[in-house]
Amino acid sequence: MAFGYFYVILAVWVLSITHTEGVCDVPNFIEIKEDATGNILNNSITTAVPFTWDITEVSGRPIGSLSFENQQKIKEYFSSGRNNDSVWINVVKAIDKESLLLVIEMIVGNIQLRVTCANIMTDMTVVIASVNEFPPEFGSNVYYINVSESILPRTTVYTINDVTDRDVDEPSDRRYTVSRDLPEFDGTPYFGMKTGSSPNIVLLQSIDFDAIVSAGKVPSYLIQVTVADNGGKTGSARFNFTIINEDDQPPAFFPSCGISCTPSYTAIVSFGHSGPLTNVTPAAVQAADLDRQHAVRYSLLQDSEGYHRGFRIDANTGVLTAVSAVTRTSVLQIKATENSALQRSALTTMLVKISTNTTGVEPPRVGQSVSKEEDDNMMIIVIVVAIISLIVIVALIIALVVYCKRQRKKTVKPGDVCSTPSGSQDALNADKELSSSKQELLQSYGMFMTSQDGKNNQLPPISKVDMMIGTDEFKKRSRRRKKKELEVFDGTREYDMEADVNFFKQGSKSKIKRSTRSIKEQKLDPKYWITVQNGYLE
Repeated sequence: MAFGYFYVILAVWVLSITHTEGVCDVPNFIEIKEDATGNILNNSITTAVPFTWDITEVSGRPIGSLSFENQQKIKEYFSSGRNNDSVWINVVKAIDKESLLLVIEMIVGNIQLRVTCANIMTDMTVVIASVNEFPPEFGSNVYYINVSESILPRTTVYTINDVTDRDVDEPSDRRYTVSRDLPEFDGTPYFGMKTGSSPNIVLLQSIDFDAIVSAGKVPSYLIQVTVADNGGKTGSARFNFTIINEDDQPPAFFPSCGISCTPSYTAIVSFGHSGPLTNVTPAAVQAADLDRQHAVRYSLLQDSEGYHRGFRIDANTGVLTAVSAVTRTSVLQIKATENSALQRSALTTMLVKISTNTTGVEPPRVGQSVSKEEDDNMMIIVIVVAIISLIVIVALIIALVVYCKRQRKKTVKPGDVCSTPSGSQDALNADKELSSSKQELLQSYGMFMTSQDGKNNQLPPISKVDMMIGTDEFKKRSRRRKKKELEVFDGTREYDMEADVNFFKQGSKSKIKRSTRSIKEQKLDPKYWITVQNGYLE
């Protein structure tokens, strides 16, 4: 490429200053573009004048130093001819430098022809002028570059070193420009090129990985770099910069109180309290690595007053525990250290105060949360409801027992709900006594019927019946029976008159009002029927 420029300058200088031609008017230098064809020599020479030409050098190298194949390939670019009054030499195929570089593996800047006219030799050098045919090209369409967030501004993050141009004589002093690629990933505020033709991409301002992530964005930026050659042809490529998170920040306590602010904590305990500190404001002690890379461990720092001796902190959770009774206000220093090689840390304070309302301070409840308290309240409500329900059930049972006892004093019939086995047994005993009385009555009645009075078809009077069985004893038995069998009547009643035979014979007994207190639907047992001789009773 340098040789090409040298021959171009030499040809211009020779043509403009000392341009000489042979007797046949053959120029010493002639220029043709690498993408052009045409006539390079056309002289009026008669056929009587001898004229010959040949290729002697290629870019300063003798043609004989090339291989036979390459010599033939060079000669294919030229042809000549003559007639009666003229002679000419033509370039029949564009002498493309890029093609020749591929074919003969050398950059061809000029080709020297030796022309013989009238036995005079003239060396004519054909200078091949370069043409900007191709744009510069990047080695890749997209470049992926990792950039640490700890890199300082004005630092070179990438050097472009793979731009090529197929134009063989194109100078390497190209110019680079940076433009925006995708708006949502615009990296132009952060990445740019140095002034001039430097291929270095530099960081314009600091980038905070954590701030990008906190804003809900992807830590990646895009720019488009364009390169232009001297001929104005350009090529472009996309550069994708991924921001790498670094361990550049210490832990921080929460809840945050603002930029460069560390929150402090207060714990309220009762006098003499020992155990975990749960009543902590503004929240439980908590810290986290701002780089989101490492776990955090907690510790207590020693203080001159010795407050730290009465407390212990869980290294993983940060829960403080009073290992001895709290009798004074204490100030503790808590340290949060990230578990990394750099061991970055942060400090905060905990004020442990004794509550002035000692009677109303509840003992600390270890491990209880809001949901746990709600569960306890619900359990209390359930217990209260269960106690009230039990009281109501007991009251109903008592009322039912009282009701049943009262019902026993009233008239009941066999099979009622409130009847008891003991009541039924008393009724059976009463029936037995009643049956015994009836048997005695029937025996007395039978003796009377066999007497002279009974044969006259007369019934014994009531007083007579009383005499038969013993009125006083019968009444005593009746009273005992009534006492045992509450409100159960057998339908008998004493009348101060003689028994009426017709009354027993007639169907309806309208003369005597039936007792409404008698047992309903009581049927007479056939074993107690009264048999009267001579058909008095049927």
